[in-house]
Amino acid sequence: MNVFFKGVELTTKLLEKLLVFIMWAMVFTVVWQVFTRFVINSPSTFTDELSRYLLIWIGILGGAYVFALKKHLAIEILSAKLNQKQQRGMSVFINILVIAFSSIVFIYGGWNVVTTTLSFNQISPSLSLFGNNLPMGYVYMVAPISGILIVVCAIADIIQTIQLKASVSE
Repeated sequence: MNVFFKGVELTTKLLEKLLVFIMWAMVFTVVWQVFTRFVINSPSTFTDELSRYLLIWIGILGGAYVFALKKHLAIEILSAKLNQKQQRGMSVFINILVIAFSSIVFIYGGWNVVTTTLSFNQISPSLSLFGNNLPMGYVYMVAPISGILIVVCAIADIIQTIQLKASVSE
């Protein structure tokens, strides 16, 4: 079980580094867009679209990252009024709801969007990859990836909560 938690921790650190890289890439593309538009007077055609797609990835992967760090938005009015046993039970219940939501919306729904856009050959208007326009399914792939990350982190949180309960009751 310790390997599982180390894997989650390593994945969180890698996700942090990926988000930093994507953010720097987005800043670079926006600066390049401004430079080519206003200094060279010949705007770059792909940077506007690329920065938009990078922002999508930052937003959705960032949600998985803050969930992994337990820094997401939470309403704690009810949990403050509960005892420790009830708080642990509520934590498990909330994580089960998160798993259900992420599985249905992000993983299942996101995967359907990815496969549908790939099957219809929907492509990016100006962003090309290896000489071909980027299939939009790759842009939408962030949803199922983030859903999987959120589910894994919620499972890890449930396991930690149960282990904490077992150690407290001993």
